[in-house]
Amino acid sequence: MNIDPRYENPISHIGRLALRKTKDVAVRHARVPGLHALVRQEKCVGCGTCVRKDFCRFGAISIGDDKKAVVDESKCRGCTRCTHLCPKDAFTMEVKPPYIVRESLRAVDKELTRRFEPARK
Repeated sequence: MNIDPRYENPISHIGRLALRKTKDVAVRHARVPGLHALVRQEKCVGCGTCVRKDFCRFGAISIGDDKKAVVDESKCRGCTRCTHLCPKDAFTMEVKPPYIVRESLRAVDKELTRRFEPARK
């Protein structure tokens, strides 16, 4: 039985479409937990290259009132692209544990302190 080469199996088509859409969604919304870019203000010369050349694919970098780069933490995905592209090496990455991890560690620390603290007189 010969199958017309122009015929596309609908299941294969749906599978490829789902894979492509999943990748698009992951690229758009995925982030590295606890990692975001910071601008080293002393190194930023305000050239604006980061904005003009779209260093950030997510639109997290803008130019502030002082004509220097500013990173919007809510938009930053932690991809580290800006740290490699800045000609003045003005971007760095900050590692900050996600909120749930920080709160869990605080609760554990508080409980350990309460249990091992000498009884107050």
